[in-house]
Parts: sequence; structure tokens; C-alpha cells
Amino acid sequence: MVAISPGLQEYLFTFGILASLAGTIIAAVKSRKDIRSVLSNYGLDRMHVLLMVVIVLAFVVLEIMIVKPTQQLFFDDAIYQAMALDLLHTGQAWMCNYGTMTSCFSGEIFHEPIGESFNLAIGFLILGVHRYSAYYTNFALSAIAVAFTYLSALVLFGKRRIALLSELFIALSPVMLVWAMPTTSDMTMLAYSLISIFCMLIFLRKKTLWTFGLALFSLSLLAYMKVDAVVYLVVIPFMYVVLDNKGIMPSIKANISMVKDNLFNTKALVMLLVFAMAISPELGFAHSELVGGSFGFQGAYVQESCNLRYTVVAKSAINLQNFGANICSNFFFWFDAYKSDYVMQPIIFTAFGIFGAISMFILRKRRELLALGIWFLAFFLIYTAFYAGSVVYGVDWRFMLSLIAQASIFAGFGMETLISLGRPKRKNMDDQHAQ
Repeated sequence: MVAISPGLQEYLFTFGILASLAGTIIAAVKSRKDIRSVLSNYGLDRMHVLLMVVIVLAFVVLEIMIVKPTQQLFFDDAIYQAMALDLLHTGQAWMCNYGTMTSCFSGEIFHEPIGESFNLAIGFLILGVHRYSAYYTNFALSAIAVAFTYLSALVLFGKRRIALLSELFIALSPVMLVWAMPTTSDMTMLAYSLISIFCMLIFLRKKTLWTFGLALFSLSLLAYMKVDAVVYLVVIPFMYVVLDNKGIMPSIKANISMVKDNLFNTKALVMLLVFAMAISPELGFAHSELVGGSFGFQGAYVQESCNLRYTVVAKSAINLQNFGANICSNFFFWFDAYKSDYVMQPIIFTAFGIFGAISMFILRKRRELLALGIWFLAFFLIYTAFYAGSVVYGVDWRFMLSLIAQASIFAGFGMETLISLGRPKRKNMDDQHAQ
């Protein structure tokens, strides 16, 4: 962080995230009938809404009974909370070093400029300024992530049982329970990424102007949650292209045709203009961080996880040397190799996930397999190549939050396949709704 005088940048972040939020809310209201139609087509009735809520409540009860709220990444947590207060008092997306209650004369922009702090500011506004208000805000976001895992899996596969099982796996995942309350940006990015993917899937099914706006503005909102979230600006459109139509090339051709048909659609052009204005501050900042940001790698030692006798000195934040050092720990994490260090992933969850991926290939759900696979691999590769990206580097197994939804959906599909194999072949309600 570098101390700077007040300028336009810290206000532009606030404008960008507010514009993105407003656009998402307006588009959601305008698309409510389309959303209801899609969910209804896949059999989301009152009983299954109740089951979804029951799993969310089970997650909440487990968290309250088992996990004591703790600031796991104290330095970052304190910065986010201080920035939330500055947002409330002055509207500036930075941490104030010197100022008054209503104005700041010198502050610092953190490498995660506003997303987490914006959510904490909403929590402080509703619950009051207190450490537990910050915990409960992130706790609410973790519950939202559990619920939207269900909704995303439902719209992706059209089967309620896959959705319920996917939700159950993520609700029981240790990384979710441990990181549900600490005020880091990883849980925030997870929640908003699932919201954005759900919105993309709604647009995929309906392709109306307002569902397009919903997908667009939810993506812009997601980009503000963490600098790493700009990766979703590539991942989510790629997932859309893969899932649309019968293949990638037919999808590209169909969407080029759709763009041509709407080239002079005034509402669509206004949406794109507002989207561009809203996301520009975050894109500019992300670019500057990519070019000049250090993320504290200077002088850091990276443990060779494949050979614990060696360490390497980090030469940059992200590179192949770091990837080679971190690959073993980040791979064997999925087989519960570090439970003695309280870095846990039940091996049975991973086994169901692997079986689910294989089942998707065999059962010709290959577009879904490719979409989920790219979503998983994008963040696995980035964090493994990050100097502090090993699951045993400090408390940085929190980065696995960016992979846990994908793993849970794979596992949900795998468990549903096993259940189906054990039953007589007959058309059930899920099959009817999937058609």
C-alpha cells in the first residue's frame, strides 16, 4: 500500500460498485418472471425451496456450534473493516491515515480496493459498528454461497437431486465452515461468483434483454469483490459459450448472429455503456496491480511442497517456479493430506467429485464437464502459481474457497449417479423436469 492524497480514484471505486449493484438489482426485478419461469421448469416448488433452506440452516447451525469466530488473517481483516468505516463516513474506498469523521486528507488504497469493505459497510449500517457485525456479514455471504450452489447446479443440470446434493457437499466442506466468518475477500468472491454464474445461466436459458443485463451487471459487481475476480471476465463468458447450443463453434456463430440483430438496440447499447463505465475503475486498478503490484513477494521463501528439504525465494508474485513449489500441496489437499495442520478436505468428497467428473464424460454431459473443469482449473492454476498460494502457506488455504463450489457440484453429480445406478430404470420427476 502507498499513502496518497485524496483524488478521484477512491470515489470511482465507490461509483463503480454502486452502479453495478444498482444495475444488478434493476435487472433482477425486470427479469423476475424469467427467473421464476426457469426455476419452475426445473421443478423448484415449495417443498424443494424448503429443502434448500433446511441445508442452509444446517450449515448455519454447524458453524455456530463448532466454529469460534476468529480473525484468521488479522492484517487484511483489520484493513477491510477500517475501509468499511471510511466508505460509510466519506464514501472513499481506502483506509484513512489522517482525517476527520467527514473527510480524509491522506489514505491508502489496498490491493483489494472495495468489494469486501463495501459488504462490511452494509453490515455496519444494518447491525452497527462492531467486530461481530463484520463476522455476521461474512457469515451471511457464506450462507448465500451455499444457497446459490443449489440454484446454479439446478439450472445447470435441471435435476433437483443433483442441486440438493451439491448444496449439501458445500455446506459440509471444512473450508466453508472455517472461513465462514473471518472478514477476508475470498468468501465474498465465492458468494458473488455463484450469483453471477446463476445469472449467466438464466440468460443462457431465456436470452432476453433484461436477463442479458442481469448477467452483465452481476459480472461487473463480481469483478469488484477481489482483484482475482477479473479472471471471471474470461471464465464466465467461456462457460456461456461452452454451454450454449451444441458446441463451441455453433455457439459462437449463434451469438455473433444475436449481436448483429441487436447492434442498434438502444436499450442494449445503454446497458453496455453503463457496464463499461461501471467496471472501468476496477479494470484499470487490476491492470496496475498486475503490472506493478508486488503482493508482498519480495524476500518471501516458498516451501517446495514436493520436497520439504528445499525452499525457493519468490522472484515474482506469479510464476512457474512458484507453481512447481506449490503443486504437490495443492494437489494432495484434495486427498486430505494436511488434516494434521487443520487444513481439511474429506477424501470421500473428492472421491465423489472425481466420480462425478468421470460420470459426466460417460453420460455425455461433456459441455457441463468442460465448463466446470475450466472454472476449477483457472483458479487452481492461478493460486498454485502464486507465491503464497499453497494450502500450507500461512492461512492461505482460504484460496480453496474459489474451487470448492465446482468440487461440490462435481461431487453432487457423482453421488446422484451412484444413487441412480442403485435404482430401477424408470422416469422420475427430475427426469421430466430436465427435458
